[in-house]
Amino acid sequence: MNYRVLAVCAASLSLSVVTPVLAQGSFGPISIESCLDYVAKATSQVQMATGCNFPGARWSMDPANHMAWCKAASPRERGREDDERRKALMTCRGDFGVVPIKNCNEYASRSRSQIELAQSLPSECVFEGMRWSSNLVQHENWCNRTPANRHELEDAERRRELAACKPKPR
Repeated sequence: MNYRVLAVCAASLSLSVVTPVLAQGSFGPISIESCLDYVAKATSQVQMATGCNFPGARWSMDPANHMAWCKAASPRERGREDDERRKALMTCRGDFGVVPIKNCNEYASRSRSQIELAQSLPSECVFEGMRWSSNLVQHENWCNRTPANRHELEDAERRRELAACKPKPR
């Protein structure tokens, strides 16, 4: 009996090491390995912040600036920067309208950053439906099956819903 318990514990630990985490990690912000992923998330967050007048390079509208910074940063630093933008977006979110999306990887990354923000908002807003699914494979599959202009409209609608969500009173 003790061997079975030990085997289950060992299996659980090995799974926890390889299972990716999409939100805040147990020991702080998660690492972001890919600069393409980092830039897509940063671009989406900057677009959500339009009208908030956040200062600094963190809020640059130029994806090339984010890429240059990313290449010089560690995966952990990328995660911290992403986390700082998300924290700022909890206080102010704008609505930028339709923004071009280059491909389905970018669409899925934007979806993820918007869903992560929705999950971390201290509000009573309800984000429902497939648009808010945390299953990124579903977002990528939907993107691959639909015309490019629909990707941009769906992205804009998620940002509109986020912008309309007001923090709950304290």
